[in-house]
Amino acid sequence: MSANHPIAVGSKQASSSNSDIAWFRVLDVIHGPYGSLTLKLRFDSGELPRIRKLLNTTLTAMAPGKQKSFKIKIEGFPVFGGKPSADRLYRTGRIDFNVSSSDEGLTSIRPGWQISIPLG
Repeated sequence: MSANHPIAVGSKQASSSNSDIAWFRVLDVIHGPYGSLTLKLRFDSGELPRIRKLLNTTLTAMAPGKQKSFKIKIEGFPVFGGKPSADRLYRTGRIDFNVSSSDEGLTSIRPGWQISIPLG
């Protein structure tokens, strides 16, 4: 299955002017032990990323209105929902990440924030 597979949640891919970035919206934030953070995301626009290439990728988290932004790193995938799959991402547009950041702003991420993932 390729990253260009159509997504059932809508054809938002074609509306993107920059196909080198995938945009996601934060649906939920789960604070874990030892400062860990799990983000539940929904695909917004751009091109869908390949899941196996996302581990250790650096993302940009942006507050609504782009008032502030900072870099976060994908540390892994939570297993409470089962193994992450391309099928779930393509079918529902949803994916979950465990993330970290050297920035203190990590705890300020809330639902509604945007996450950009470089695909190159």
